Amino acid sequence: MSYRIVVDPKKVVKPISRHIYGHFTEHLGRCIYGGIYEEGSPLSDERGFRKDVLEAVKRIKVPNLRWPGGNFVSNYHWEDGIGPKDQRPVRFDLAWQQEETNRFGTDEFIEYCREIGAEPYICINMGTGTLDEALHWLEYCNGKGNTYYAQLRRKYGHPEPYNVKFWGIGNEMWGEWQVGHMTADEYARAAKEYTKWMKVFDPTIKAIAVGCDDPVWNLRVLQEAGDVIDFISYHFYTGSDDYYETVSTVYLLKERLIGVKKLIDMVDIARKRGVKIALDEWNVWYRVSDNKLEEPYDLKDGIFACGVLVLLQKMSDIVPLANLAQLVNALGAIHTEKDGLILTPVYKAFELIVNHSGERLVKTHVESETYSIEGVMFINKMPFSVENAPFLDAAASISEDGKKLFIAVVNYRKEDALKVPIRVEGLGQKKATVYTLTGPDVNARNTMENPNVVDITSETITVDTEFEHTFKPFSCSVIEVELE
Repeated sequence: MSYRIVVDPKKVVKPISRHIYGHFTEHLGRCIYGGIYEEGSPLSDERGFRKDVLEAVKRIKVPNLRWPGGNFVSNYHWEDGIGPKDQRPVRFDLAWQQEETNRFGTDEFIEYCREIGAEPYICINMGTGTLDEALHWLEYCNGKGNTYYAQLRRKYGHPEPYNVKFWGIGNEMWGEWQVGHMTADEYARAAKEYTKWMKVFDPTIKAIAVGCDDPVWNLRVLQEAGDVIDFISYHFYTGSDDYYETVSTVYLLKERLIGVKKLIDMVDIARKRGVKIALDEWNVWYRVSDNKLEEPYDLKDGIFACGVLVLLQKMSDIVPLANLAQLVNALGAIHTEKDGLILTPVYKAFELIVNHSGERLVKTHVESETYSIEGVMFINKMPFSVENAPFLDAAASISEDGKKLFIAVVNYRKEDALKVPIRVEGLGQKKATVYTLTGPDVNARNTMENPNVVDITSETITVDTEFEHTFKPFSCSVIEVELE
């Protein structure tokens, strides 16, 4: 089979949800403290927010930010993190076995979201927490009346409601590592109860229920709570020292997401309600297992991330919400040091795709040679196989005003550049800019000393209705065309 891409800019397939580009912050290692928030640092502002991190986060236009966990949330009591900082209690976090100062809490999180232009996504405690506690948190955030917690928010200097839309109904409650973990029946009943009463208080919220790899668990949740929830979550961690094992799992993820969608369609109440999938934790994670989890990302991990973002553009009607785990340091797209930061190849994937994509997916046909591979997942040690993974993948989109076309192309081939014929229906001769993420080899990394080993380059080319372009090996490119 040869390689070929055909794009029809006039045939809009569907809108692309901007929320597929979301991120996740947890009280884990140096994600919060020493990551986005570092009081006393010369690099921080008067609020304690790291200014260099803020600048980098704004550059990738984070649409939603999940917090405070993750495993951390299952023994987190939100009232510990409000009010005067010096009066907040220090607690022991059971999930990550570290002291939690509570100096970064709900108000700081909302302020951070407002600063970066992100929708807050709060995950509630269903481990040691209660329904009352969840309702009080919702009231504190979204209450408009004269009730106790709405007034408490005002007392602490925030007169207007936060209007938090996304609420996670617990985190990974199926796992034995989770404080207060539950059976499928226990969780399904609790998820329905929590969601039902939270929506009595605020019917506008979107509830994300806990899902997993177990279809029995997912079916039980969908059958019991499918008439009240809006999303069921799915988490995906991958990675290997082998290049093809890592990048091929883009298509393992695709297969898993399609499997969850089939389960939704099997359950009448969930299908009729239009329950969607939230891929609210995903990333490469296989090298580190300590409590800081500062995974050092290289170019192949960035190419995997590009592949996931291209996949999500094509699947955002099914998976309209996603969150990279995580934003800073702990499995972080950004890595901080005391005197600066490193933008990893995973960050660069977001910088490329977020800033060079349109809001509407257009019809795209891709022809590619394929390969098959077997491997073992790092997290659960389960074997996997991927059949017919393409060496070349692409998604095309146009801007809301129809004036720009973006053709995102991933060349997964490790060994070869690919000279690819491209047809763009009705285009005619135009100038275009090609933005390409790549580096000297698949294991290349950015460091404080050499921060741009893996980076995005640009070149100007001429395109036409029919043209060819050579894509570098292990690269992701976006051809950006001015249509008007």
